[in-house]
Amino acid sequence: MPERTVSCQQPNDLALFFRVPSADLGAAANTKSCRQVRAPHVRYREVSELVYSIATVTLGGALPNKLEAIAAAGFAAIELMESDLQGSSASAARVMADDLGLEIVNYQPLRDFEGGPRDQLAPKLDRVERIFDSMEQLGTSTLLLCSNVTDISDLDDDAVAGDLALLGERAAARGFSIGYEALSWGVRVNTFRQAWRMIERSGAANIGLVLDSFHTLALDDHFEDLADVPADRIALIQVSDAPRMDLDVKSWSRHHRCLPGEGDFDVAAFLVPVLANGYDGPISLEIFNDHYKVRPPAPLARQGMTSLRELTSTAMDLATRSLIPNA
Repeated sequence: MPERTVSCQQPNDLALFFRVPSADLGAAANTKSCRQVRAPHVRYREVSELVYSIATVTLGGALPNKLEAIAAAGFAAIELMESDLQGSSASAARVMADDLGLEIVNYQPLRDFEGGPRDQLAPKLDRVERIFDSMEQLGTSTLLLCSNVTDISDLDDDAVAGDLALLGERAAARGFSIGYEALSWGVRVNTFRQAWRMIERSGAANIGLVLDSFHTLALDDHFEDLADVPADRIALIQVSDAPRMDLDVKSWSRHHRCLPGEGDFDVAAFLVPVLANGYDGPISLEIFNDHYKVRPPAPLARQGMTSLRELTSTAMDLATRSLIPNA
């Protein structure tokens, strides 16, 4: 069915643009129904416009083989894991990625940085500067920070927000940004809303929120309020599925994730609020799975691209319907 772009004028004179089937134009063009639209400033994107990425940890094998498989499968970008540089220099990895037309959207991970004993802060900052040196060689501008998972009794909000502010300042001085991700087993921060609160509290404009579907869905956390996070403050969306298991969340995450559609999570529903709110950054597969590590990377990368396209197509259809009253 052909599609057209529809504009609904709101009381504040902002316009909503989204793609809808021609059969739905009557309802969508009704300005009275536009009051139910959440994000009046958003132009809804088509699947072909999305940036598809994959974390190198998803595949097994050496980095050159991973990158070749990723590019051949049609991905535009990668998240580069620090462990993948073992046996390869940062500059060599950049050349390989450039030759294959792959953007390195982030370098990861920085762990257990924020909060904790003050006497540990200086060595942490020294390590951060060394990581920034590697990022310059890689040609990437974003460092992914995972929330602190260490058992620290004095980890408080002021320390977390203060350290985020300091990290953001150091990153800005080098022309970098930070993506902050809440791990579902984090001590002080284990949900996306806690991470967003800390980002806001830090006041660092160059720190964005990294959303990982696993960490929300594994906790059975609600996610409708993802629409409250400004789309331009979301640094990245990571997606994966998983079977329901009676297992601690860390082991579950590190060993049993799978491609979207192979598990029990409603990953498409997780994407709806952010897509409807105008997010236009990369959507990345990040899957930790022991069995995937021993599979040939090329067919797995192709399967991953297929699953990602199907996932985003479903999510965007749901998002479109959520913007059309009575659809």
